[in-house]
Amino acid sequence: MAFAQISNCVRFHSHHGSNIVLGENNTIAYRKASFANGLVFSERSLEPGEVFFVKITQTELGWNGHLRLGLTQLDPNTFFDLPLISFDLLPLGQTWVFSIFKPGNEDSEVRLPSEVGSLIGLQYKPYNDLFAHLHLIVDGVDRGVFESDIPYRSKPLYVVADIYGTTKEIQIRQMHEVTSLQTACKVAIMQNIAQKAVGSLPLPKFLKDFLLYR
Repeated sequence: MAFAQISNCVRFHSHHGSNIVLGENNTIAYRKASFANGLVFSERSLEPGEVFFVKITQTELGWNGHLRLGLTQLDPNTFFDLPLISFDLLPLGQTWVFSIFKPGNEDSEVRLPSEVGSLIGLQYKPYNDLFAHLHLIVDGVDRGVFESDIPYRSKPLYVVADIYGTTKEIQIRQMHEVTSLQTACKVAIMQNIAQKAVGSLPLPKFLKDFLLYR
């Protein structure tokens, strides 16, 4: 389990979609009508390694699609004209957005929990002096790299969320630790097998050593 730099008092920016109502000191964003015009941004840019989480706190039946989340170098402080949906930000500048779909949807880009209580986050991690990987985090578990070649030094990176479709309300949340997918798999395996049986598993030696000693 890896400790991560956590968002320090990050709030939603006052520049948001026309259907958005902010609450609780701009930490809750609620879409009051329709399925679109639900864009929100972080009030400030994220730092390298900083983790940003939102919790889905309300959903609404009758729409298609779910929450969309990502990073953008479009500065909300300029109060630029907002499109209906987040994907329409892509032609405007450097923006990386992913959709959240219910498990089992074969057309999904990212199949994740989308019901009330789901905790979705992101984090960008530099891998050289110019570029970073964008990591996707679900319920505290790092699901790995979603996007590469994020030019984190060229301009500040803001979080962009699209409260779209069945997602009705989200809330910024903080967590104090993030589990890597590798560690989560190890925990799941060791919960279902005796330690003395690891040696008989049909695995390479380095994986057996990881399960037993790390």
